Amino acid sequence: MLKGLVQRLFPPNWVGHSYPISWLANETVVPTPIVNPFQALRYTPVYRACTLIACDIARIESTISDESCNSLWQNPSTFMSAYEFRRSLLMNALIWGNGFAIINRTATGELVEFLPVLSEQIQLDLSTGRPRYKTPQYGVVEAEDMLHIRAPGLSGIWGESPVNMCRTSMSLLSAQETMALKNFANAGNPKIAIVHPGKLSPEAMQRIERDYMSRHAGSENAGRPLVMAEGVKVERISSTLDDTGLEAARRYSVGDVSRIYGVPASYLSENVGSAYGNMEWLSRMYVDSCLRQWMGAIEGEVLRKLAAPGETMSWDIDELVRPGIAETMAALRTAVEAGFMTRNEAREELDLEPIDGLDDPVLAKNVGTGGGQTNIGNDTSAQAGSPNDFTS
Repeated sequence: MLKGLVQRLFPPNWVGHSYPISWLANETVVPTPIVNPFQALRYTPVYRACTLIACDIARIESTISDESCNSLWQNPSTFMSAYEFRRSLLMNALIWGNGFAIINRTATGELVEFLPVLSEQIQLDLSTGRPRYKTPQYGVVEAEDMLHIRAPGLSGIWGESPVNMCRTSMSLLSAQETMALKNFANAGNPKIAIVHPGKLSPEAMQRIERDYMSRHAGSENAGRPLVMAEGVKVERISSTLDDTGLEAARRYSVGDVSRIYGVPASYLSENVGSAYGNMEWLSRMYVDSCLRQWMGAIEGEVLRKLAAPGETMSWDIDELVRPGIAETMAALRTAVEAGFMTRNEAREELDLEPIDGLDDPVLAKNVGTGGGQTNIGNDTSAQAGSPNDFTS
């Protein structure tokens, strides 16, 4: 019964299949450059977004309450550090939609190491009703022995590549970069029309075109003068994507990449808006709307396949959302003056050594403790007041 249910929900040709955009959007697609996941890394905004997410997830300190699981998580392989392993795992998930690592165990079930596997080499087999992974190096791997980090996907058991799902945006970015490359390779020469006062034969027009291209096309001919005769004129043909239009189009594509991966646009380019208006707010938005979904995907998969029920995984994101020194000092001063922290506790937050005599809480002179005559003229307790009480 389980086999039949799985096959009805996820037919064999469903998992890992890249459906064309015309099928997804039910519309005719204008022919554009096709960008596959690996090619997408050639474009700076995509590379920046993917490496930023992967490196940030890799450098965040994360621990598992189960000692043996945490030991493997901190030392995943004999030839790869924990940082490199997590970064590679996330890079595959961000580009291909799925990141894989085989969980190597002893015969008695003890955890040994992770064996990373390239995502494009993995196939998910559902023919038996129980998901299994086919790998070229290690053969068939059972689901419980494969760490599988997924990007959002329609099936739930297989992640869809963000590049494939948003292929129209990627193709637009590719077309813009190709046009910019050709424009600069041609030394920025604009599109022109050579106007002859007389009537020319097709052969003559082709000859003039070839002569112009041989003498003036390419960066090596930049600045070469154009000499015309017989009343011939040169007119520039305006383009919808001149320097200003191309820059605007590229800002739009940077915004698209930002929306696809959830990375603030100002992290990808300095020309899309204010990058320094409120870095603390940007950092929190980046963590909440982008990194936390990947933390959740990793945490759920790691705990489900490595740890016993009830174990937990924690992430220390303080380094990513740490405010500036001015905000930090203001917050610590408020906490000390209100009596919530001692001065040595505040120094500890600043990585400073403690000082003798600063372990007792203090209160600011304008903080009342009750008793005595208050600022409204009423006695608030039967006890004597303190020097910190308001006085009338």
